[in-house]
Amino acid sequence: MTQYDRFLGHTLSDRYTLVSIIGIGECSAVFGAYDRDTGRTVALKMLSPDRLSDDEAVKRFVSEIEVLSLFDHPNIVKILDISLEDDLKFFVMEYIEGITLKKHILSKGALSEEEILFLSRPILSALEEVHAKGIVHCDIKPQNVVLVGSGEIKLMDFGISKVLAAQSEEISEVTVGTVQYVSPEQAEGKRLSPVSDLYSFGVMLYEMATGVLPFVDDDQSRIAAMQVSSQPIPPCMVSENVSPELNDLILRAMEKDPVNRPLSALTLLSELEDLHAPKEKEQDDPEPPKLKDIWKRLHKRSAFAGTLCALLLCVIVGLSVLSAALSAQRERTTHIRVPDLVGEPYFSDAALGLDSELYSVSVEYVSTLKKSGTVLSQSPAPNKVVRKGDGPVEIKLTVSRSALPEKMPDVTYMKKEDALAYLERYDLKVKLEYEPHDYLPDGYVTRTEPMPSEKSSKKITLYISQN
Repeated sequence: MTQYDRFLGHTLSDRYTLVSIIGIGECSAVFGAYDRDTGRTVALKMLSPDRLSDDEAVKRFVSEIEVLSLFDHPNIVKILDISLEDDLKFFVMEYIEGITLKKHILSKGALSEEEILFLSRPILSALEEVHAKGIVHCDIKPQNVVLVGSGEIKLMDFGISKVLAAQSEEISEVTVGTVQYVSPEQAEGKRLSPVSDLYSFGVMLYEMATGVLPFVDDDQSRIAAMQVSSQPIPPCMVSENVSPELNDLILRAMEKDPVNRPLSALTLLSELEDLHAPKEKEQDDPEPPKLKDIWKRLHKRSAFAGTLCALLLCVIVGLSVLSAALSAQRERTTHIRVPDLVGEPYFSDAALGLDSELYSVSVEYVSTLKKSGTVLSQSPAPNKVVRKGDGPVEIKLTVSRSALPEKMPDVTYMKKEDALAYLERYDLKVKLEYEPHDYLPDGYVTRTEPMPSEKSSKKITLYISQN
């Protein structure tokens, strides 16, 4: 149980009901929340209550709000509301339901150059906007890129971003970040620039192209030292599918000297586009001779030649049909590896970060003395290779019920089904009663006994609107 569980079910600013924990960081947590004014799900990021007296943590939290407020870009997560009261500080963002690019790479391995270009376009477009506002993101990594089911791609987490004009020329304490992706100058605490983010993006390109990171070690300080002074193994030596041109571009983005990197995000994108252009030109080349042209060349007056051509056409058509059938069969029988979720905390399907096109999740809650809110078992078993059919692979999870918070969860005004699904995670008995309501449509929770502000009880009655 985390320090944030006690907030579940509470309503902040008389508007945002916290219904799930999406993720927990060093100084903050992100909740899934129900916006009572709009009826929509939003993401709410809260500064840890025990960091309210930490001036540096508060400064970084407020800075993230100020930075996010600068942007109105389709590939940057949008901020919707802010509350900086003394006893609780949070801000509200659009809720992004999808998987991180990191999960996508772990699931698929090395990506094709076409897919790398497709993913890079919106990320580099977002980076160009960030740099144009005088900001360095400082934490570019695939964990901060979310692939939305609708096809959108969003750049997130500006918690450690820096304003260019506010930096000192002197070497300072090393900027926090994910050491596997930081630039050499960031690892040394030197002044950062937009091309510092491009180095991190170069590491992302390396990982997308090969499926692995360029620098790996159990010791974080040794990885930081590698970023400063070690040359990565060329990606084309890690994966034979990396073209020489992409190989050179990745290594140039990861140059130790910032001067030798591409000048800007748009420059890097343009060079990526140029790599793909020759392939598209090849596809635009004149088509090979059509069957009717072959027929004309082969056609002879003799009956034997005519018969031979007819047979040739039949063979070609037959092979085409067979090839299409085999290709479709391969699509239907793709094999994928089941992720290991045992021991993971379960807050919501979205928090697991699974690709919804590959996996669907069903949950059975059980009462147990083991750690609350964690996955006890799963079916299929972890790391099992299974055949993917037309739809996603279903993963059945057995999850231990969570201990009740100090006060009763607040599920008022939620749909009956959503409220029941939310309360199922707790070890309590739920009773339903129906009553008319002045304005709520049928099927919504009008009130509860005990009330949300009262001490938790093992039993709860939900009153459901029925007119």
